[in-house]
Amino acid sequence: MDQEKFNRVVDGLNEYEGVTDVYLLNDQGEVIFKSGNSQMSNEEGSQLLKAWKEKEPSLTYQNSRFAILKNDDIQLAAKNIAGGKGNVAGSITKEGDYLVIHTDPETGLILLEWSILVNKLAWS
Repeated sequence: MDQEKFNRVVDGLNEYEGVTDVYLLNDQGEVIFKSGNSQMSNEEGSQLLKAWKEKEPSLTYQNSRFAILKNDDIQLAAKNIAGGKGNVAGSITKEGDYLVIHTDPETGLILLEWSILVNKLAWS
């Protein structure tokens, strides 16, 4: 995915209330693109992607634990249950990169809807 398409995806996601960060990671977890003031480091991206690929029960994002509720080769959905830190959703792109978003805890969509939306935009 190039910068122009990433920007279109970010614009599409921002049509919905609650998106705080959007990242595009390569297959090693390195941050290729990020939206706004997003803070994910390459190390954090690598750890997140490892948890996704190895089907771990949880991942860490911004020093908070997120329980992984949906985890397959194509999509990811994780929720911070105890701390109210929101959700993480992701999808592999048709180019083989990984599109990952973080949302506020209260949004107009439930976590699995975010996961489906991210997948739809990643493959559009």
